[in-house]
Amino acid sequence: MRILHTATAYYPSVGGAQLHWFTIGRMLRERGHEVSAISQWKDQRNRYLLDSTLFAPWGDDRYEVGGIPVHRVQPTALARCWMAPLIPLCFPFPEIGYAPMSRWFAKRFAAVTGELDVVHNIRIGREHLSWASWQLAQRRGAKYFNTPNYSPRMQSGLGRFVMRNFFRLLRRSDGVFVFTPAEAEEMVRLGVARERVCQIGVGPLLSETWDVAGFKERYGIRRNMVLFLGQKLPYKGFDVLLAAAPKVWETHPETSFVFIGPHYNDSERVLASLKDPRVVDIPRVDAMDPVKASALAAADVFALPSRQEGIGGVYIEAWAMRKPVICCRIPFLTVEDGVDGFMVGQDASEIAGRIRLFLEQPELARKMGEAGRAKVEREYSWESIVTRVERFYRETPRRGDKA
Repeated sequence: MRILHTATAYYPSVGGAQLHWFTIGRMLRERGHEVSAISQWKDQRNRYLLDSTLFAPWGDDRYEVGGIPVHRVQPTALARCWMAPLIPLCFPFPEIGYAPMSRWFAKRFAAVTGELDVVHNIRIGREHLSWASWQLAQRRGAKYFNTPNYSPRMQSGLGRFVMRNFFRLLRRSDGVFVFTPAEAEEMVRLGVARERVCQIGVGPLLSETWDVAGFKERYGIRRNMVLFLGQKLPYKGFDVLLAAAPKVWETHPETSFVFIGPHYNDSERVLASLKDPRVVDIPRVDAMDPVKASALAAADVFALPSRQEGIGGVYIEAWAMRKPVICCRIPFLTVEDGVDGFMVGQDASEIAGRIRLFLEQPELARKMGEAGRAKVEREYSWESIVTRVERFYRETPRRGDKA
């Protein structure tokens, strides 16, 4: 099959969605499929609408990663001028604001692609690239798939209002990929036919080698270690976990808190604010970097108190290393509260209490970590994930075809 993946950001940009679909694309290519990608960013940004329109990188280019050619398509100076007055309309009136931008990007996408069998958009941020990808699929007579990366805020009244136009696109899609049963049920509730929803899960991305002793020596890790692994954005809860640290130190002073991931805004300043050597700040590391695996292997507890996640691939990676996890109460996560981790509010005192419990009861931590490892071996093999994606691409009929 000739498969095109489109996304606002693509590897080497680091994020769960980027890493997940780059891995799948590379494995599909190894199975003999022709895989390419269209994107805009290969760095770290978080203003999804502005940074893909008015403040997007300048100039189209092309690079290759893992054997996958990636075209970066950026607005011209003229396009940015006429897009500017549309930006304020995109949230209250998405049908009006996004439509001209989507048409412009669709034409640019068509200029850098040939014949296609599958166009698959991974929604990262706003929906104009999703609609542009659908329009490209219509031009090419290709099947259109979408990964919405559905989050709890889309369920709110405001979320349903702002995302209504995107939900309309999901109903037009030939297929929708989700990660958990709860997310699948949400797609059906939004009007997507059940047979056009494919649940695939996420596999761990870890180096096969790691060095616990070397990691601890290099970063001055104390007797215990709590690990945060993710983008240092407020919704991920890195600042709340930092606020929990002094509460843990009251009873467990020899505990290091390690934060790994790219910085955003003033996150570096926030992490330095405690001025304590027990807070270790490590910038972004690549998915397969042994430092990441070493940190997971060295940790006693993995804590990512994020308010918004799909399946949360980093929790699966922590389980793969037999670590118990602490997460927020998000319906789409596969964490079983009290079985393979604890679900909490994004509250420093509650988080600190769960960390102390794990440190005081290492057998409980070990038991939950082993339960997580068993779940990974049972449900999250990369080979089975890619097989489900490949079969869904191949077997799902186009909406215009007879089923």
